[in-house]
Amino acid sequence: MVIPQGYQKEVLELLQKCNIIEIFDLKAGNDLILFKVLLTTEDSESTLDKLEKRFSHLNGFRILILPVQASIPRIDETSNGENGLSPDEESVAAERISREELYTNVLAVSKPTKIYLLMTILSSLVASIGVLNNNVAVIIGAMVIAPLLGPNMGLSLATVLKDHDLARVSIKSIVAGVGISIIISVIIGVLVTFDPSIPAIALRTDVALAGIFLAFASGIAGSIAFTTDVSSALIGVMVAVALLPPLSVFGLLLGSGHYYLATGAFLLFLVNLVCINLSGLITFYVQRIKPLKTWDAFKAYKITYLAMGIWAFILIILLVLIQIRKII
Repeated sequence: MVIPQGYQKEVLELLQKCNIIEIFDLKAGNDLILFKVLLTTEDSESTLDKLEKRFSHLNGFRILILPVQASIPRIDETSNGENGLSPDEESVAAERISREELYTNVLAVSKPTKIYLLMTILSSLVASIGVLNNNVAVIIGAMVIAPLLGPNMGLSLATVLKDHDLARVSIKSIVAGVGISIIISVIIGVLVTFDPSIPAIALRTDVALAGIFLAFASGIAGSIAFTTDVSSALIGVMVAVALLPPLSVFGLLLGSGHYYLATGAFLLFLVNLVCINLSGLITFYVQRIKPLKTWDAFKAYKITYLAMGIWAFILIILLVLIQIRKII
């Protein structure tokens, strides 16, 4: 943390009230003081919030968050200190990274960058080829390549934080990703003749109850993987979420003129999309991820409740449409 000189005593007094491991301070030039604070993941958010509330108005104030891979001597994490959290909040905080770290990680995978668009194009091609060849391994590869999970997590996080910029970026990425995938698969569907009874296609033209629970569970797993910064779990989540295959099947069937089957694949995609966003909202809410300021947090809670209701309503509508489609 960098802060103007003259506030060293206040910083030390504030940090001593937090559950920190060690503090280092030194002059950084330009009348600034550099503090290096070592603390555990579960104590980072409460400490960061206190520092931001007290010193963020100062010119030159800045906090940089860096991961610590290891420490010699080893850190004794058995001792517990006061961090200003209630027992319930402390139990939740101990299981996730800070709000700022989570925001940075999610924002990085939510932007419609050139790499995002390129990966969407490649994954759409791979998914279409895998489906047409009934090749499960190739389809799984497309799921891993597809970058569609990030923007959906970004939209959920933007909702609980009432962050309009993140929401706008995430929606742009979702729309761009879905649009690109549909266009590519429709073109392939027009150019290539195939049998719609291929298992890889037929399995993605209907929505089963188990698939709804799978999408919901996958959304929860994806949210937890982001909040705990366990990147290794995201590979499995990407495969389980399965946003891209039904979208590619929809485009292929639409391009080949199998409109009834195409509606089934599109409904499956929409159900997965809604379940992921709804479960993401619930997970972030349960983990008490909220804005720093109390008034902003209050407004964010209202928006979160409204969004949960909207997603739940859309899911009910989709389930009704699925039942109507089966009757027709």
